[in-house]
Amino acid sequence: MTNPPGLPADLEVGRENAELCLLARFFNGFSNSTRLSIMLLLARRGEMRVGELVRELGAPQPRISDHLRCLSWCGYVKVRRSGRNAYYSLADERVLEVLRLGWEILQDNVDRVRSCEEIDGRQRRRPA
Repeated sequence: MTNPPGLPADLEVGRENAELCLLARFFNGFSNSTRLSIMLLLARRGEMRVGELVRELGAPQPRISDHLRCLSWCGYVKVRRSGRNAYYSLADERVLEVLRLGWEILQDNVDRVRSCEEIDGRQRRRPA
């Protein structure tokens, strides 16, 4: 069996594998529509302040700040401070590539994704 290009050959599979759990946690950062909206706005506009994101998304400031904190901890966004202002931007161009690739895959599988529903934390296909 050959290893897929770009993936480490020694990445083991299994539920209890620490590296695999970290990879799952990485993708969890993309699993929230507010976080996705923040990343898309930052990709389109460059740097933005929290207040600008709050106005644009119509969500409470504490919620936006919590999502920004999550995105920052995971390395998706970075913050630049200037005086009393904090400016957020994408931390890495590859984050945008993940979003683009996800969008492309979704376009090829829209009906399948729509037919999935979450039951007990697992994706399960609805019966036809």
